Amino acid sequence: DVQGDGADIDEARRQVDPLLATRLRRQARKLGVSTASLMHLAWAQVLSRLSGRQDVVFGTVLFGRMQSGEGADRTLGIFINTLPICVSTGAKHVLDGVHETHATLTPLWHHEHAPLALAQRASGVAAPTPLFSALLNYRHNISADAVSADSLPGMQLINMKERTNYPCVLSVDDAGDSFGLTIQIPGEEQAQRVVGYVHSALEQLAAAIDSDTNVYLDRLDVMPTSERTQLVHGF
Repeated sequence: DVQGDGADIDEARRQVDPLLATRLRRQARKLGVSTASLMHLAWAQVLSRLSGRQDVVFGTVLFGRMQSGEGADRTLGIFINTLPICVSTGAKHVLDGVHETHATLTPLWHHEHAPLALAQRASGVAAPTPLFSALLNYRHNISADAVSADSLPGMQLINMKERTNYPCVLSVDDAGDSFGLTIQIPGEEQAQRVVGYVHSALEQLAAAIDSDTNVYLDRLDVMPTSERTQLVHGF
């Protein structure tokens, strides 16, 4: 229900393993893609496994200032916009999947001010059926602790909460030397499981990129070893 108010949403957070974070940045530079592209592909793999579909569509949050013209850097206000992206996770080599995701994501920057209603009309999907119900928000961010300590002298941060109307959201906080993952989805247990899937997908993706063999996307697993062991042996 993309018209919900987020009242039943739970949240789970996880830091990407430091060695894995460094590995992903190195691989992105080597392949000539952005780390955001790798995150989009990993999120697509998770959504593919959860939905049973090879082609998945989800919303991606765009910064909104890349095409805003001269003076945009001095303009107050929020420019962000959300547009759909379709990622295929079928039987293709992992490197092909990485480059295709990057090639799909990059042109969206030229349309970052296009209204979602325009994308809805262009898609042929009749409203009120939503174009997507899952979202990825990749953002360059610093922690709330750093903000309260460095930017708010004499003030103390008591609580901070953010929600959207979308029932399944992955936020990736890129702090320059680390990545933080936040999942928002109904059910506390579900949120913990899904954030584990995202981390596992990143691990599998990094291993496949470094592999000398032609690994296929649909062969990568997103289920952590601990959960697989519980399902196969514990139950």
